[in-house]
Amino acid sequence: MSRSAARLWVTLASLGFGALVLFSGFDRYSEHQPGAARLVPQPFQANAARAGAAQTLSREGTGAARHAVQAIDADPLDGRGPAYLGAARLAAGERGASRSAFEAADSLGLREPLVQAFFFDEALSSDDHAEAARRLDILLRAHPAMASIDYFFGSLERTPEGRRQLASRLAGDPVWSAAYLEAFRSDDDVLRARARFLAEAAGDLALGCERVEPMVTELVDRNYLAEARALASAHCRVNGKGGWLADPQFEELGSASAFGWRRHGSGDVRIAVTGDSNKAVELESRAGVTRLVLSQPVVLEAGEYRVFARVSGSGPGRVLASLDCGTTRRPDSLGGSLGRGQLVASSGCADEVLGIWLRPGEGSVRLDDIRIERVGAQSSSNTP
Repeated sequence: MSRSAARLWVTLASLGFGALVLFSGFDRYSEHQPGAARLVPQPFQANAARAGAAQTLSREGTGAARHAVQAIDADPLDGRGPAYLGAARLAAGERGASRSAFEAADSLGLREPLVQAFFFDEALSSDDHAEAARRLDILLRAHPAMASIDYFFGSLERTPEGRRQLASRLAGDPVWSAAYLEAFRSDDDVLRARARFLAEAAGDLALGCERVEPMVTELVDRNYLAEARALASAHCRVNGKGGWLADPQFEELGSASAFGWRRHGSGDVRIAVTGDSNKAVELESRAGVTRLVLSQPVVLEAGEYRVFARVSGSGPGRVLASLDCGTTRRPDSLGGSLGRGQLVASSGCADEVLGIWLRPGEGSVRLDDIRIERVGAQSSSNTP
């Protein structure tokens, strides 16, 4: 059993224990005072035994099988007892015995997550992705909150047939699809991989803008513009395309679009859009240090670039650009300023972000028409 699968069993057992602690006072008392079990009615003895099995499994201790057998003896028609017995046998390396126990649990009902997780893993081991997807669908329809456990989806997303089966299930908009599409609770690698899968599956899976919007927004917030554009373009058909810069004339600054400029205003920095037909952004700072005022994620190949802008007002040399991975860092003045074409270097990272900074000074600065040129390119352009 792999390390990730082992962690899954511990997690499921912990969830089972959390559900089992909400029982009667007699039941809870019997958990802490085993000698009092004879005073507890038989249904509550089953609860106590199941709680003991779940607790032992969640702590990766011994004795879970004994508790599970007690639960089966006390309540043979409840699938949780044989499910915990199967998990205990599996943890002990007794694969055949564990399968027999899980089969017994499966015949008693479909709601027990340990059972569905076991047969999900077994189907994957046999390359039966259709059965794996079916088992996952059963599990998540009964327990949609478990969609946050990335192990299940990641296992299907790793193979073409698994992705096809997963897309087929998602097309039916099951109760767990919202949790799957809100994968921004996951780490960056999971989020990006899921976005790429959903973009590639767009031919068979039309989600629409509203359903992918949370993921697109989160991708942009994390500066993963390439994946955000691909996902939006695949499922919205209207957004996501563009050159190196979104909204170079500040036409959409302040709109609800996920793409484009982010404001970084504060009490001593003013950022205002001016004009009607020919919009620009007006910047003013009373701070004593250079401040970040605007930023947006970009997708650039590794190399050198110049960032130009039309800058006017009080001290046009006060406006600088930065280009960094993940987070913005205050630039030095060695590359020049935006008004004259500032030199920046791209490492080609996946989460690159362009920052616009304003140095201290009196009065306001007007900024418009930003563009990026690759150094050594034949012509200037805002497109790759």
